[in-house]
Amino acid sequence: MFSERLSNLLELIGAKNSEIAQLIGFDRTNISRIKSGKRTITPQSSTCDKIIYGIYIFEDNKNDLTGLCSIINADPASSANDIMKALKIWLFEGDIHETVSKASKKSINKKALISKSLHHFGERLNSSMALAELSNIRLSHIIHADASLISRYRTGVRTPVSNPELATGISTVIYDRIIKNNKEAELAALIGISQEELEQDIFTAWLYNDETPNDDNSFIAEDLLDVIDSFTLKNTDYLVSEPDNNIMNIDEHQSVYYGISGIRDASLRLLKTAVDNEAKELFLYSDENMDWMTEDKAFYTTWAILMLQCVQKGIHINIIHNIDRSFSEMSDAIKSWLPLYMSGMITSYYCRKQNNVRFSHSIFLIPEMACISAFHVAGSSSNGIYYYHTDKRNVNIFRNEFNALLKSCSPLMHPIPAKAFPKVSDIIIIQNILSISTMPEELARSFNDSSFYKDYLIYRDAFEKQLRNHTIYECIPLVPLNLLSDDSVAIDYSSKTFYYTKQQYIMHIQNIINLTQEYENYRFYPIPEQVFPNTAILISENIVKIDPALNPELSFTFSHPALCNAFRDYALRLIDNCKIDKHSLQNNLKNMYNI
Repeated sequence: MFSERLSNLLELIGAKNSEIAQLIGFDRTNISRIKSGKRTITPQSSTCDKIIYGIYIFEDNKNDLTGLCSIINADPASSANDIMKALKIWLFEGDIHETVSKASKKSINKKALISKSLHHFGERLNSSMALAELSNIRLSHIIHADASLISRYRTGVRTPVSNPELATGISTVIYDRIIKNNKEAELAALIGISQEELEQDIFTAWLYNDETPNDDNSFIAEDLLDVIDSFTLKNTDYLVSEPDNNIMNIDEHQSVYYGISGIRDASLRLLKTAVDNEAKELFLYSDENMDWMTEDKAFYTTWAILMLQCVQKGIHINIIHNIDRSFSEMSDAIKSWLPLYMSGMITSYYCRKQNNVRFSHSIFLIPEMACISAFHVAGSSSNGIYYYHTDKRNVNIFRNEFNALLKSCSPLMHPIPAKAFPKVSDIIIIQNILSISTMPEELARSFNDSSFYKDYLIYRDAFEKQLRNHTIYECIPLVPLNLLSDDSVAIDYSSKTFYYTKQQYIMHIQNIINLTQEYENYRFYPIPEQVFPNTAILISENIVKIDPALNPELSFTFSHPALCNAFRDYALRLIDNCKIDKHSLQNNLKNMYNI
């Protein structure tokens, strides 16, 4: 009986109900009920597939598939699917649901182990583009997007969900082309509906799996990473020009400002004062609606120019972001400040105190010089009063109030040295080049550079220390053997430029295979192509570390829990698209590089 064999097998491999349940997202009581026979399952059920997958992954994580294969009479050199097929046959052998004939075994294998087709967005996009007879280049021309981005969508490493206009354009073009090609029946079959039910809205919902940024902050995190990654490609020439004097309304004796136009005038005056007097610091806090800053493009450009001039003058900016706003608003605020964050001259915080829903406040301050203060009933700031203080006693009072608020704040986003390895729990690494820390020592020595070797030892020790207690997931694209040539692939090292020879790259791949065998909690996932070409990302439960290509020596981190959760959800979605068990990974890498 299945229940008896399951119980015996879990005992033989030393697996607890809770361990298998955790791997497959079950409650442990479900496993208990199946083992006791209180709940019966069939070979064709999804529950059966999940349990078999959980057992396989449990043994795969321990690098002990040989032990499992000896129990179920399978070849350890077989593929993951073949081992799971053998496991299913063994578990159901002699069961009431099954005969032991070879023919019936083959029938069960085909039905029960068939993969869930088009599980991920990339797979759905790829299949529908094939029906529409659209190439990446052709689709990119029609919707005015980059062909490489379409490729990333198609391989599943990126999604367009956070850009509604682009997402709608993709689904509309593909659907129209499928209809034009008279492939309605094929599309309906792909979706799993009748041809009579087929409509564009249904196709769009199926293509994106009814996912929207409002339902899943991971899509907003992906969009924010995209902005960070493409920052170096964007035209920011306007930031090195002079402020627009036509909107600079500065009266050095004015002490009261009214409404949106008032806060704009007061803010430009404050920033101009900081630049002209070469102030040392700026302190900024507001929990008001920020439309006054972003809605008028001419004002925002002038504000951004003055802020950049502050940074160029060496003025350090301390800002307390209001993260009680929606996640989307918080992301937009970070995007707006990105050019300044890249300078390394901003320290940002978030306040742990609960936001006051009755009132809104603003304090913009230059120590010893000037301060803008505001106190409004929430929602009335557009017609509110803003006070501009130049009296040192008043300014010092507001400086003390700002300091009091800082005591209830934590860092939100701040620069850190590129070589720092944050102290975190489980981590996910998404980057475009193999990590120094996974090199074999022989390879690190072969570059004959003492500083590189010293840094390698630091990274490797941090890597090994991390693996003693936590899991490391690496998502990295690999260079195929046929594209490998000496000095064509760079090494993940910012201080100097190093390149692999073909043999050195293969040595590194061999060591990754060795590490997956040595460490139960090291996971390596080859991804089809670069996700963010100009950015490396380290994600954990309590910190997100960004290494931008704009300045390799300047990394920065996010530490707010909501941001970390959103980035982690995005990374887990990427892993789900590209995950592979260790056994299959090792075989694939050996075959790929003739190891």
